[in-house]
Amino acid sequence: MRQVLSVLSLLLAALLAAAALAGFQTNQLLREEEPIRQIAGELPQQDGFSELVSETLLTRLESELPGALNSLIGDRADSVVDSIVASMLENEQVDEAWDQTLQDTRSGYTAQLETLFDEGTTGEASDLDLAVDLSPMAEAMTGPLREGLDSALGWLPFLDTSSFEFLAPEVVVDVEATIAEGADPYTWALLAEVSKHWLVLAGLAGVLAAVGLLLGPGRSRWVALTLSGLLGGGLGLWIALTVAAPEFGPVADQAAAPLVEQLQLRFTEWAQPAWWIFSAAAGAIVVVGLLGSVAARSRPAVTPASTRDTV
Repeated sequence: MRQVLSVLSLLLAALLAAAALAGFQTNQLLREEEPIRQIAGELPQQDGFSELVSETLLTRLESELPGALNSLIGDRADSVVDSIVASMLENEQVDEAWDQTLQDTRSGYTAQLETLFDEGTTGEASDLDLAVDLSPMAEAMTGPLREGLDSALGWLPFLDTSSFEFLAPEVVVDVEATIAEGADPYTWALLAEVSKHWLVLAGLAGVLAAVGLLLGPGRSRWVALTLSGLLGGGLGLWIALTVAAPEFGPVADQAAAPLVEQLQLRFTEWAQPAWWIFSAAAGAIVVVGLLGSVAARSRPAVTPASTRDTV
């Protein structure tokens, strides 16, 4: 019975240790600023970013430009906006605005998942759609242009300079969630909630590991330790090669393809090392378990005093 409990305790400890690391990384992504900054902070410097922003701004500006100005730009709208955006991305305030966009998106999505956990979901994938507010970017990029127009034309008595505010529209991009068919959005909300308690999971893993080692009689404890190391190592390698190195698949918008590839690369660079270390630690546990098992098998049995021959 002790052997069975020892094995079960150590195997469960390995599962909880993997869950604790996954929860730790999820909690970092949702509730800390640095990970998302490390993953996506340099996107404005990547090829394709200005084209994507140009397309988004152009779509919004076409609906807000005064009729006369829209007619004046005419067929040159695409090239005009492209050149403006390309030059505006060199504005130092753009990096700060992009960081604000990232952090607002992160905190907003965390609040969205927490609301889903508290209030439930409709069961539709749209519950997990992500809203990216690019308004700070639009404001930062068009700031110099609006200031220039105000300086050059503000003296005209018939011109209301506040009309230049249309050059910094509110731009919110909805990113549709792609989850496996039949998957319940509430599961993702539950995982986000559980991730807050990753330290508890790590503590439970340590307690169960200690219990498993203490319960295991003789050589069996080392066998159980070896099995738990194999389980932990297998989980670590699987997560490192799949979840920590995702493939987002083909992108319909060619301008966005380089950005998606960059996000994949950055996310993998951030997430994967921890799982390599986890797998290596599990491998070390396997080695310790094997050595302990060999040592326990080769140790001579102690003969009870009552069975010794008396002279």
